[in-house]
Amino acid sequence: MKLLFKTRIKETGGRVAWLTTRGSKHVLELNWYPKGYRHGGKTGLDHLAFEVKDATTAYKKLTGRRKGAMAPFKEGSWMLAYVRDPDRNWIELGSRLRVTRKR
Repeated sequence: MKLLFKTRIKETGGRVAWLTTRGSKHVLELNWYPKGYRHGGKTGLDHLAFEVKDATTAYKKLTGRRKGAMAPFKEGSWMLAYVRDPDRNWIELGSRLRVTRKR
């Protein structure tokens, strides 16, 4: 994978990186937090985030197979949903909301 962007997260002391694969429009976002950060989990991994075409549809496909899901909700210009992987790590599903302009 190719690194697109990485930075420190001032508020948490963690780090974030965005990765992509050649020929793909998908971006993989990796977040890491230092030991002891309350959302970091046992391994220090908070969650993996994927941009998907439709977060609600992706959520519905996955919730039958994963426990501990968080239903879709709007946050700014995104629709987000969360499911847990088999190791109980959060997987974020995000789709950009379309902006409708008034005429």
